[in-house]
Amino acid sequence: MSPIEVKDVIIRRLRPGADLLEELQNLTICEKIHLGQISGIGALTGATVGIFLPEQGRYQIEKFEGELEICSLTGNISLEDGRPFVHAHIVLSDKQGHAFGGHLFPGCSIFVAEIIILSFKGAKKERLPQSGFSGLALWPLEEELQKTSSKRALPPPHKRPRKPR
Repeated sequence: MSPIEVKDVIIRRLRPGADLLEELQNLTICEKIHLGQISGIGALTGATVGIFLPEQGRYQIEKFEGELEICSLTGNISLEDGRPFVHAHIVLSDKQGHAFGGHLFPGCSIFVAEIIILSFKGAKKERLPQSGFSGLALWPLEEELQKTSSKRALPPPHKRPRKPR
């Protein structure tokens, strides 16, 4: 695998009233980000989050209305079907200070959102449907990549020589 390096740092405030996931997805397309890391804070006026139910092979979706604080927004950007794809999770709190969260879905209306995206250059990550995971599109395990790679595989981290300090 080729080394991965930071290509760009994007710091933005997103449009009030817009959908959070849609704004993130559009930004990755406009900035041509194929591999990246997302973080953010802010507030929403409504949210839609989900949790994956493996036994049922689907997400359980929950909708929340009212003022919500974004305590944490974190995610990654990679490729799915050759296009940039945002996979993000969010932790929110309500007026009573109750925290909840899950997988970010469309339906999160921005009051204010400040985000930071680290865009990387180097190897690309492609999401592929994985057997045993109800068809979820995930990154292949490194062992799977090494089987298809003609390059010599690195030993597991615990067996690699340590650099002197």
